[in-house]
Amino acid sequence: MVLPGVWLVVVPGEGVDGEWVESLVEGLGSGVVRLVVSGRVDRAGLVEQLRGVVEGGVRFAGVVSLLGVCEGWRWSSVPVGVVDTAVLVQALDEVGVGGRLWVVTCGAVSVGVGELVGSVGQGGLWGLGRVAALEYPELWGGVVDVPVELSGGVVRRLVGVLGGGVGDEDQVAVRGGGVYGRRLVPAPAPVPAAAGGGWEPSGTVLITGGTGVLGGHVARWLAGRGVEHLLLLSRRG
Repeated sequence: MVLPGVWLVVVPGEGVDGEWVESLVEGLGSGVVRLVVSGRVDRAGLVEQLRGVVEGGVRFAGVVSLLGVCEGWRWSSVPVGVVDTAVLVQALDEVGVGGRLWVVTCGAVSVGVGELVGSVGQGGLWGLGRVAALEYPELWGGVVDVPVELSGGVVRRLVGVLGGGVGDEDQVAVRGGGVYGRRLVPAPAPVPAAAGGGWEPSGTVLITGGTGVLGGHVARWLAGRGVEHLLLLSRRG
C-alpha cells in the first residue's frame, strides 16, 4: 500500500537513533516532506517552520510525528517527547497544514503478557492522545506504537494504518504478527471465596483517601466483611 497524497513527517534533529528514523521515513515512501526539528521545541519557532513548509498552498494528506520517540525529561519530571508533541499539536492547529496528525511511539505499550514496555516516558503520549482527540477532533489522527526492530512487514502495516486501513481506530500497535487496537473489555467475574478465590481482608486495613466519599464506602464495605481495624488517612495528611 502507498500513502495517498503528500505527507509531512516531523523528525527530531537529535536524541533518537538516526538509523531507526531513516528506516522508518524511507519506508513511508517517496511522497513525504521531511521537517527536521532541532533543539528545544518552541511553539513560535515551530509555527514559523510549518508556515515555511506550506508556502505555495501545499496541503498535506496527513502528518506523522516522530518527536515522541525522543527520550529524556523536561523540567526533570515530564517526558520531553510529550512536551514537544503537545507543542506540535498547538502549532499545527494554528497553521492548518491539512490532514490529521499521527504520533509514533516505540515500545510504549505492550500487546501481550510476554512483551515488556520499553519506554515509560513514551507511554505518556498515549494519555496525551486521548486528550488531543477530544480537544482537536479535526486535527487528531491517532497514536501508533511500533517495535524497535523495524521489519518490512511492520513498516507496510504502519503505512496501512496511516492510509486508513484500520477505520476509526486511533490507538494502534503495529507488530510483526499483526495490528492491534486498544480495547476496554469486561473483567472476569470474581471467584467466590468459598471456591478458593477472592480476597478475604484480615488484620488492619489502611485506606488512603479514606476520609472522602469513596473512602467511606470502602471502609463500610470492609467493616461489613469483618475487618476489625481500619486506618483511614486523608489525602491532605
